[in-house]
Amino acid sequence: MRRYGAASCSGRRIRRTLERAFLLLLLAGGRAWPQDIRYPPSLLLPNYDRVYPGLNEALEGGAFTARARNAPAVAYNPAGIAVTERTVLNASAQGYQLTALGGTGFEHATPVSSFEAIPGFVGIVLGREVIDWERVRLGFAVVTPVHWDQAAIASTAPQPSQRASYDVHSSFSTVVPTFSVGWAVSSTLRLGASIEFPYTSLSNEGELSGELTTATTSQGLLRTVAFGGSTLDVVGVAGAQWSALPWLQLGLLFRSPGLKVLSTGSVQYEALSTLLTGSRHVYFNDSNPQFEYRSPMEVSLAAAVVFGPVELELDVRWHDGTHTYSLFSSSQEVRIVDTTSGVPVITTMPFQAIPYRARQVWNGSFGGHLTLSPAVSLHGGVYLDESPVDLVGQGFRRVDMLGFRVGIGLELGKVSLSAGVGWEHGKATDDLSPDGPIPSEHDELSLNTFTVLFSVSFRF
Repeated sequence: MRRYGAASCSGRRIRRTLERAFLLLLLAGGRAWPQDIRYPPSLLLPNYDRVYPGLNEALEGGAFTARARNAPAVAYNPAGIAVTERTVLNASAQGYQLTALGGTGFEHATPVSSFEAIPGFVGIVLGREVIDWERVRLGFAVVTPVHWDQAAIASTAPQPSQRASYDVHSSFSTVVPTFSVGWAVSSTLRLGASIEFPYTSLSNEGELSGELTTATTSQGLLRTVAFGGSTLDVVGVAGAQWSALPWLQLGLLFRSPGLKVLSTGSVQYEALSTLLTGSRHVYFNDSNPQFEYRSPMEVSLAAAVVFGPVELELDVRWHDGTHTYSLFSSSQEVRIVDTTSGVPVITTMPFQAIPYRARQVWNGSFGGHLTLSPAVSLHGGVYLDESPVDLVGQGFRRVDMLGFRVGIGLELGKVSLSAGVGWEHGKATDDLSPDGPIPSEHDELSLNTFTVLFSVSFRF
C-alpha cells in the first residue's frame, strides 16, 4: 500500500515522546497483569445505519420508513409491502466505495485502506397473481445493513535506532434474512410484521511492534492478536404507515432486541518483550471462547410530505444501549514465560474478558426526490450515523459518521434503474495508534468514504 508523510508537527510530537514511551513500555514488560495483555488497537466500527438497500432508497439516505414500497419495504417498513399489486423482484449490486483513512500518531500511514463493493440486496414481494389475497402481501429479502472491512499500516522512525510499526485488518458485518407480511387495513392505514435472523460476524488481526537500540543495548516488543466471532439472533419487527392527509404520510417501526440462537468465536494473543535483563513471552489461545454480541432495540419515527412532483421525508431512529457485558470470555489461562530472573519461570493467569457496552444513539435521515417526468427523477439525501461504542479502546472504535448522496432514477417499462454518488465523513478523538503500548498525543482518526451507487429492479 502507498504511504504518505503526516504533518511535521505530528512527527515532532512523536519524536519528543517516543523514546520515553519505549523506555516505560519495555521496562514495564516484566510487571503484572495489565501490561501482559494489551491488544493492538482495532479498526472495528459497529455503526448501525451505513448501508441502505434499494433503488431510490439508497440515494435518499434511507429516509423511507413512511414511504417504503415494494421489495425494499421488507427492510425499511414491512407495512409498505401491502400496497404491492403485482410481484416485484429487486436483485442488485449497490455499487462501490473507496475509503480514505487518516490519523495522527505516526509519520507514515496508508492513505487508502480499501476499495470494495457495497453489499447487494435481494428482495421479493408476492403479488395477487401468485397469492390471490386482496389486502395481505408476503415478502422476503436478504439485507446487509452493516458492513465494514478496513486495513491500515502505519509506522514511525524518528531515529535509526528507534522504530514503531502498526498494522491491522478489521471487518464487521451483519446479514439479515427477513420474512415479512403486510396488511392494508384501509386505504390510509397499513400494518406490517417481520421476523429477522441477523447473522453478525467480526474479525480482527493486528500487530504492534517497536525497537529501542543504543550502542550497548537493544530492547524490543512484538504484540499480535487475532480474534473473530459470529452470532445468529432472531428479531421481531412491527411497522405501520398512515396516510394522515393527502400530502402527509407517517411511519413507525419497532425492532425488538435480538434473541441469541447460537454463537462461536476464537481468540489468539501473543506478546514477546526483549528487555535488558531477559525476555517475557505471553501466549493465549482459545479456539472456542464464549462470544456474545447483542442487537439492541430500535424505534423509528418518520414523516413524509408530498407537494406535486416533490417528496420529502425525515426519519429519526433511536437505538437502545446495553449494559457492560463480555464480548469475549474464556476459561482457558494465559501462559507466561519470564527469563528476567536468569532462568525461565513459567506461570499462568486467568484470561481477562474483553468488555463491551453500547450507548443509546439517535440517528436520522432526510431525503427526497423531484419527479421530472414519468421516466426520470432526481434524488438526494443526508444521514447521520452515530457510533454506539461506549467503552472506547476495548475492541471497537467510536467514529460518528455524516454522509450525503445524490443521483437519478429511471423508469423503463418493467425495469427501474438508479445511479448516483455519495460521500461520508467521520472523526474520532482517538489517533491511529492510541496510547498503550505506544503513547502519542491524542488528536484524531478520520475516515472519508466516496461511493458510486447503482441498482436495478424488475416488475413481473
